[in-house]
Amino acid sequence: MGEYNPNEGETIVTDVLVVGGGPAGMVLGLALSINGVDVTVLESSATSSRSFRGESISPDSVFTLRSLGVFDQLPAASHMSVDGLRIVDSGNPVLSLRFEELRADSELPTEVPQDVLLDAMVAAADHNRLRLVRSATVSELVRTAGRISGVRYRRDGAIHEVRSRVVVAADGRYGTTAAMASLPSRRKPMQRDFLWVKVTAPDTWDRSCYQVHMKADSHVMCIPTVPDLVRLGVNIPPGGLREIRASGLSALHAKIGKLVPELADTVAEQVGSWRDTSVLDIFTSYTPRWSTPGLVAIGDAAHTLSPVLAQGVNHAILDGVVLADLLPAALTHPTDISVDDACRRLQEIREPSVEIARSLQMRQEMAFAQRGVVGEFGRRSIYRAIGNSAFLKKRIWGSIYYSLLNSDNVTRHAVDRLAARRAGETSSV
Repeated sequence: MGEYNPNEGETIVTDVLVVGGGPAGMVLGLALSINGVDVTVLESSATSSRSFRGESISPDSVFTLRSLGVFDQLPAASHMSVDGLRIVDSGNPVLSLRFEELRADSELPTEVPQDVLLDAMVAAADHNRLRLVRSATVSELVRTAGRISGVRYRRDGAIHEVRSRVVVAADGRYGTTAAMASLPSRRKPMQRDFLWVKVTAPDTWDRSCYQVHMKADSHVMCIPTVPDLVRLGVNIPPGGLREIRASGLSALHAKIGKLVPELADTVAEQVGSWRDTSVLDIFTSYTPRWSTPGLVAIGDAAHTLSPVLAQGVNHAILDGVVLADLLPAALTHPTDISVDDACRRLQEIREPSVEIARSLQMRQEMAFAQRGVVGEFGRRSIYRAIGNSAFLKKRIWGSIYYSLLNSDNVTRHAVDRLAARRAGETSSV
């Protein structure tokens, strides 16, 4: 089926309906198709294009996507590995690590534009089982006997309907599907937002590692990406875009140049308009209950994380893989009790891992916000202590980037089962 254009008035009947075709929704659709489940994905955008979206794929997700055949669909020049992390405070390096120090025999973080990644997920899916409907905006949930049993959506000016055993809200941090199902979310704003710019990396710039350059409570996150670019996330006050713009583009140039002198000339030359920037409001959100009869939320729709350590996309992908492992057996039962149990089980499996990432992110956010002699000295001391200890590097950073390597990890077992299923189907073709 692949990309699907419904006829006017057509009602689609499917096992699983996924609302949202981002990383969470598409990896769930891919994984369910591998597991032999009929799945429909509704995506509001007409294409996969997503400017200034997360491009950083954590090692756990690289391992997962490689196991599911996604990397087989990626052109060689479309992605790049990153093998280190460097933190610079007031012009002085305070922490440096290489990912091979954490785990020499595993994957590296990878940068890949999100539209390329999503197209590769679609290409890797079983198109006899995956139906992708673009330009589809959900307008209401369908309920049958008190249970969510589908959605109505608008496409090309017409109202269409999908009926399913379970609806999955995978429509991201600004999605409305979970709210329609009365799943309340608690949002906690951070002490900053990000203004993103993307420039060509100078020849002298080290594109092998992520870099954070900070001074007092100002900082710039520097993320290399393909083909020869570096994305810069500049902190601004929450909701402070109007104030920043009032100061003029030259003030933005000066702020970046002060924190990252090596990029000062490049930014001044290449960021010539506010159209070359994009704002990300930074917050974390927590949904106490991820599911209700007939519906479950995954990814940012269930647990928005801050961009620190690039864990939002990672946990969205892992949510999708675990749910795809739980649902097939549940869908074989004639009643929906087992389906709802599987959705509740997803939260039990995935929430602890999400909360570990959130806790570390919150500590990083506090460190970034430090200013004054005492606060900055304490921050530099902590980073230097971590940087000088192989044990602390593995304990702190390894637990985030390589969580699947624990032998008792339930998520890892789900990945392995999916990979075995895919390998079996591939070998039989």
